[in-house]
Amino acid sequence: MAGKHSPSDDNLLQLVAAKEKELEAKVAQVKADARRIVEDAQRQAQAVRDQARREAAELAARMQAEIARENDTLAAQRLAAAQAEVQRVRSRASERVREAAGLVVKRVLAGLE
Repeated sequence: MAGKHSPSDDNLLQLVAAKEKELEAKVAQVKADARRIVEDAQRQAQAVRDQARREAAELAARMQAEIARENDTLAAQRLAAAQAEVQRVRSRASERVREAAGLVVKRVLAGLE
């Protein structure tokens, strides 16, 4: 029996060969689909990374601007406080100069008497 091939054996071999080709085609299609899915996922991941970088850069720029505004505000407050202190010192100095001038005049007048 091993040497005899009947037409039904040939049909069976053709059916197996056809099924094998069909499965190979399906495997190739699934592999192609998987490659496309992976490529799409990589593109999407890159897009998400790019968006995250842009958002991080925008946030950093906003934070730098906020820090600069806060620094300007603090500098203005310190300058105003320093100017107020200068004005107080000048005012006290002016009072003391008048007091000193009055004392000098008294002593000079007292020395003339």
